Amino acid sequence: MNDLSPLRTLIKERIGLHFDAASETTLREALARRIAHTASDGPAAYLARLRADETELMALGSLLTINETYFYREAQHLELLTDHLIPTLRARDRAPPETPIRILSAGCSSGEEPYSIAIALEQRLGAEAAAAVRISAGDLDPEVLERARAGRYGAFTFRALDPALRARHFTRLDNGQHQLAAAIRARVDFLALNLLARDYPPGLQGQDVIFYRNVSIYFDPPTRAQVLAQLARLLNPGGFLIVGVAETLANDIGLLRQHVHRGIFYFSNDPLAPPARALAPSRPVRRPPPPLDPARCYTEALALARAERYTEALTRLAMIPLERRSVAALELRALLEFETGAIAAAQASCEQALASDPWSLEALLVSARCARRQGRTQAASTQLARVIYVQPECWRAHYQLAELHRDEGAAAPAAREYRIARNLLTAEPPPGAPRPLLPSALSRRDLRLICERHLARLAAQGTD
Repeated sequence: MNDLSPLRTLIKERIGLHFDAASETTLREALARRIAHTASDGPAAYLARLRADETELMALGSLLTINETYFYREAQHLELLTDHLIPTLRARDRAPPETPIRILSAGCSSGEEPYSIAIALEQRLGAEAAAAVRISAGDLDPEVLERARAGRYGAFTFRALDPALRARHFTRLDNGQHQLAAAIRARVDFLALNLLARDYPPGLQGQDVIFYRNVSIYFDPPTRAQVLAQLARLLNPGGFLIVGVAETLANDIGLLRQHVHRGIFYFSNDPLAPPARALAPSRPVRRPPPPLDPARCYTEALALARAERYTEALTRLAMIPLERRSVAALELRALLEFETGAIAAAQASCEQALASDPWSLEALLVSARCARRQGRTQAASTQLARVIYVQPECWRAHYQLAELHRDEGAAAPAAREYRIARNLLTAEPPPGAPRPLLPSALSRRDLRLICERHLARLAAQGTD
């Protein structure tokens, strides 16, 4: 299918996902994978199937929005929930008094978010949490929801979870996965949810808190406003909505009130306060300040990122209007999104940067890391080959390529790339060599020793 516009239109109309020309690679790869998976007779036949098969459309949508998630991601939102929002809600009069607080995870993927909410509430409320709070979670893809209900996870999803919580709530299985305790699984009700649907599943009305994180990044502004309005209607008066750290400004469009608590932004649908006097003179509408200078925003975001204040850096970058974002700003955004686990968002930012500059070094390197994390080995290898073509002295590209070969069990190519990376790290960088956007936690000496350690292991296997 040379012209992807019919597919883009269908996806936009049915599930709201927006893919511009810069995202063509992602769209074509997803299309090829689903055509092979369904054994469809080419793109035209698959498109016809999509129009008639809602389940397949949901499966494609899930693939297009694949976004690596993990337990206790953006944990500051869990602290906001347990330390501020829950006490606020419990202090209100509820009718009847025993009515549970209702929480919705919109776009829950494979369940890490709603289960993190359940674990955090158990930590805060103890056994009382089971009766005091009701958690619902929805996503597009029925297969993803089944995995969520099963509650089995690989070790990498625990990288932000306190080991004590992991030991308490998970049991290691023989296949290396970890089974979530039945008591926590029982606290979450999963359901199919298309956020663009005209009618949401019955029973979702009356939410007290909605987690809507790292979902709106896939929507264009009109779709984002439409979904936000529908979610706002699900909230009880005075209910709260939480978005991802990089999505606050994009969702602050006047539908909900923005608040900040200890530096954490969130929204509420508090009713508008009545005027103090019926005949009080009207005041002029307060207009938002003009956007900051993009170059200044980028400089400030880079300084925040180098101070490891990633959330604040992403918020600052989000202040730059879409049409004025430079390649450098997109490179930095992609890197920060990757570092905070928003893999699909990082890939989208890379594609936007590469649409403007096909040889953007940082975008190619981050895109390769995204592809590796998503299991797209060939795509990762292609991006790294492009970096090495234009910057053969880039040790980061050789090191990433070595890691990629090692993942694939290709020991000899891995050893070759580790040697090149080691040699480049031993020598002084040539004048004018590009520097990483963010400083490495390891010195060049430490990185060289890591390469040598890998080479020693490969040599012990009879490879080097």
